[in-house]
Amino acid sequence: MTNPNEMQSLIKVVMTGSDLKLVQNDATNDFYILGVEDTATIIVSDLNCKVLLKQQVVGQELVSINSFRKGTYIARIITATTMVEKKLVKL
Repeated sequence: MTNPNEMQSLIKVVMTGSDLKLVQNDATNDFYILGVEDTATIIVSDLNCKVLLKQQVVGQELVSINSFRKGTYIARIITATTMVEKKLVKL
């Protein structure tokens, strides 16, 4: 089993801004959004604007990017009151 200090280093906040934060776990290829009080729509696209994932999330529900290739993506988070874009990197 991995030591808890090592696990914490695998979890990182990809980008902050507004009240929403995208938190990614590189070990499991999952991420969740901090700051979503009710529901949000997450749209993940590649750098060519091709939509790869569109999903409704509730609270801190995990979103898997396991099937994505390594690279940089744009995550658009849409709530009832705001829309923000965050950079998402799969290692």
